[in-house]
Amino acid sequence: MKVHTPLAGSGMGLRERRKTEKLDAIKRAARHLFETHGFHMTRMSEVAKVADVGFGTVAAYASDKAGLAVMLFVDDLAQLPPLFVSPIKPDRSLLDQLMDDFSISFRFWASKPELSRVVLPLVNPSGNPHVQMILERRALMRQCLIEWIDRAKELRRMKVDFHSEQAAELLFSLYIHSVHEWFSAELTDPTLGLDRLRYLLEMPMQRLEL
Repeated sequence: MKVHTPLAGSGMGLRERRKTEKLDAIKRAARHLFETHGFHMTRMSEVAKVADVGFGTVAAYASDKAGLAVMLFVDDLAQLPPLFVSPIKPDRSLLDQLMDDFSISFRFWASKPELSRVVLPLVNPSGNPHVQMILERRALMRQCLIEWIDRAKELRRMKVDFHSEQAAELLFSLYIHSVHEWFSAELTDPTLGLDRLRYLLEMPMQRLEL
């Protein structure tokens, strides 16, 4: 899978606007076909036809359907709110508040299971600019989690005899594991995956909380 990003000129002239319009049309066509016919039943040539562009134009942005799926995921990820930035509530357990934010991301992936099963295995360092955006979103999520843990320490809701970065890496790894586990089991109810995630988080959170 490879996604190409054509080089833009120095200004947003007519040519650049046409490129943007074509890319938007390709994305709309891909999303429509994936939702109506399914990812695996959609052909790149159909995307080109619905978008009213040449096949070569589609291939200039994504060499295969997986590349198109990644582009759509990047657009959708941008609509998600920032996580682990809300004030820590004194009247709720830290585990509950941790699950609040992890649930938003978990349900995002679970809301489009067919495409998620295509995209998730691709989320590794690869030089692909759109995959890199997903990785950057994950890195931001981890950094916000570190800062969330630091705030919990300052509020004396957590112990202070551990490294926040190490704790965040553990908690985030359990989240990623739960997402992959849910998809591997081919489940349809995200609540089952979230229950599993909560079960895995309970023990480390009990050790970290005051």
